[in-house]
Amino acid sequence: MSAIVGLAIHTCGPALGLALKDAMGEIRHQSWPLGRDLSTQLHSLLLEFIDPYNWTEFSFLAVAVGPGGFTGTRLGVVTARTLAQQLEIPLFGVSSLAAVAQRTLGASPGDVQGDIAVDMQAQREQLYTAIYRPTSRGLEVIQPDQVRSPADWEVALKAHPQPLTRATAGENLAATVVQVLALAEGGWNRGDRPDWATVLPYYGQHPVDR
Repeated sequence: MSAIVGLAIHTCGPALGLALKDAMGEIRHQSWPLGRDLSTQLHSLLLEFIDPYNWTEFSFLAVAVGPGGFTGTRLGVVTARTLAQQLEIPLFGVSSLAAVAQRTLGASPGDVQGDIAVDMQAQREQLYTAIYRPTSRGLEVIQPDQVRSPADWEVALKAHPQPLTRATAGENLAATVVQVLALAEGGWNRGDRPDWATVLPYYGQHPVDR
């Protein structure tokens, strides 16, 4: 059985995050504060980062699908879909909020009580929110990614029937690319082989909505 090599891409924030699991099982990751230069530098940085591997050596790809910045999220998802289609390999789409929940779980598993409630600042004084439940098969979605007012979010948290550990996504979303890779690898190990065509960006808010 050949070794599994996977790559994760996170472009939902102002920085680019890449993570790679190599054939020896080692994980390396890096982030670049590219801002508006993301579109011009993404492909060259990808090629530099995956060296010494060739694209044909990858078993699967993973990408953060949002929520996050509209342009960056779209660019990352389109790039990952194109690569997975050309390489004919599975593509895992991972919520930015799920990656934050996974980081919270991994950072202090003993301190996580019950479900994990994640929020992230959105535009127009709204929040992106989601609730996840840690299980032996990874994170189970209890409340999917959605946009709420802060007041509605507090009401939902108070009404939640299980204990909650709260987590807030910071500005450095790219750092959670490691968790995007981990969640994808978990799916791979469970036998999931998602087709690239099923992976779509989640914007939550339209950039021109008022």
